[in-house]
Amino acid sequence: MELLWLLVGIGIGAIATSACWISWHYAKKRRNRKFRKRAQHVFRAKSIHSLKSWAQNIQQNYRDQFEVNGKIDPVVERQLWEKIVESSPIGYIQVDRDNRLVVCNQQAATMMGISNRQHGLVRKPFLLQLIRSYELDYLVEQTRIHRAGSQVDWVFHPAIPDPADPVPQIGRPIRAHSIDLDNGQIGIFLEDRQEAIAIAQQRDRWTSDVAHELKTPLTSIRLVAETIEPRVDPSARIWVERLLSEVDRITNLVKDLLDLGQMDVGIEPILRLREVNLADLVRSVWITLEPIANRKQVSLKYIGDEQLIMWVDESRIYRLLLNLLENSIKHSPALQCITIKTSVINSSLHLETIDSGDGFPEESLPYIFDRFYRIDPSRTRSGLDRGGSGLGLAIAYQIVQLHKGSISAKNHPETGGAWITIALPYQNPVVENRQVSEPIHQL
Repeated sequence: MELLWLLVGIGIGAIATSACWISWHYAKKRRNRKFRKRAQHVFRAKSIHSLKSWAQNIQQNYRDQFEVNGKIDPVVERQLWEKIVESSPIGYIQVDRDNRLVVCNQQAATMMGISNRQHGLVRKPFLLQLIRSYELDYLVEQTRIHRAGSQVDWVFHPAIPDPADPVPQIGRPIRAHSIDLDNGQIGIFLEDRQEAIAIAQQRDRWTSDVAHELKTPLTSIRLVAETIEPRVDPSARIWVERLLSEVDRITNLVKDLLDLGQMDVGIEPILRLREVNLADLVRSVWITLEPIANRKQVSLKYIGDEQLIMWVDESRIYRLLLNLLENSIKHSPALQCITIKTSVINSSLHLETIDSGDGFPEESLPYIFDRFYRIDPSRTRSGLDRGGSGLGLAIAYQIVQLHKGSISAKNHPETGGAWITIALPYQNPVVENRQVSEPIHQL
């Protein structure tokens, strides 16, 4: 009879979870198709995946095509440049050494609210006369000082056309990338981010809605499992415990999605700070992950202070380490070692995780912490699909941000694997009983 109750409970849980997953999966596919269709209108010409790389290479591309014996006819060069600027799917402006606006294509004029009469004057006006943006002016100044391109994102608020009749102006999110030209001139490419941000906000709202819908069936599954747990045979109770563990895991994921949704609307989750020994917390996380680590015979090496006490939200830092180590185990070859290093530098705790996996493709590094971002398997050395939901590192980034820290990703020069570096404020140092540990849980 107890076994029957167990099977009924697991069956109900599996059916409910499967139904939620199927609904979510197909809804996601429909939504992704809609996002891709709408995103095609963001750039109506050739798709531009990197504004920065396009801005840096566009001149060289057409120079290579029309250069003869190391030279280009100045007239041809000027005509080609004007054609490129006018046909560009993004805005372009150019200022001279005096910061006077000398070039402004139609895309930029529309984006920044400049009339044809204004930018068509014989005596070119100063940039700040037409575009009241100190972010843009600062970008030009820094590019001229450092003689190197730079990028800035900001919300542009157009000037009020008639101060006597003030009409509220709607801010427009802009991304600008500058290039250093000859004779003190600076070129600036302008990208209107309004539609892209609207698409991202719509996606995030949909994710939050799905998370809310999952809360009720997950609660029901847990109640059924807890009801049948004391009634089953002790030898079969491990399966109920595993079911509860998986329900907890999905529940935590739903909670993370809801927290991400709150951050999107400016509501910061409350941190429950307490003293935590970081070395003990790392071991606790590793014990949780040991079953999947043992299958690949992957070990963990902790290098750092055994008595590193910090004021942090223990549950969130636990989740941070869980996400990072789970990723490292998943992408590490068999019989390899994952390293965690900790150190305190200038009142800041530095925590590093290093594995020996495929690492990150260079073009993916700027997007590693974006939610739902997944690396194309064809861009990895193994060619294998990394799987996952694309939320692990996004949640890690959020947890670090909540603790007023920073996180970065790159590839380790020695192992070639993923190298995640975290810096957190350190306010509670303990100087006694310091010792550096040897590899733990070495297999």
